[in-house]
Amino acid sequence: MSRLAVIKVGGSLLDWPGLPDSLDRYLRNRRLDRLVFLVGGGRFTDLIRDLDPIHQLGQIRSHHLALHSLDFTARLLEALVPRLSVVDQLDQLPGVWAQEQVPVLAPRAFLDEVEATSSHPLPASWDVTSDSIAARVAQALHANELVLMKSTSPPHGVIHQTDAARAGLVDLYFPSAAKRLTQVFALNLRDPSASPTLLLP
Repeated sequence: MSRLAVIKVGGSLLDWPGLPDSLDRYLRNRRLDRLVFLVGGGRFTDLIRDLDPIHQLGQIRSHHLALHSLDFTARLLEALVPRLSVVDQLDQLPGVWAQEQVPVLAPRAFLDEVEATSSHPLPASWDVTSDSIAARVAQALHANELVLMKSTSPPHGVIHQTDAARAGLVDLYFPSAAKRLTQVFALNLRDPSASPTLLLP
């Protein structure tokens, strides 16, 4: 049986010319698995972060503005990589897989309709990034694994999620968001020789 994996593409990878080819190779290597992509906000989220103290937007308003940037970067990745198709509802995933395409989740609707009504919703804070959002998507889908694609290399082998958060590899809330996941990996996509690092709860 194929594995279901959520793949979070870091926003820091969006300005890398090698991104389309690297993701295309990754897709070929995992062609037997059911994958769901989610994309970080990158510079678009950074702009909101920079404007927050200037205009006193506040964390709640800034958080919701940042979610719009994730829908935009989902569309951007769809434009860059063949076979990707944007969805905004989880029940659309089987239809995309049936067409032998790979879904990219624009997560704002999921966060508004599903995550916000959960017993422990993600806080509207800069401590929460697309890493934690990807973890909640993986939980909602009962995914076999979560892969966080990064621009930097984590320590080789195994690292605890709390240590990864302190080092800035994942966001500060991630250890709480991902605590129900058993298979979480970080991968430096820019390094073709890199192997995934297991992030332990």
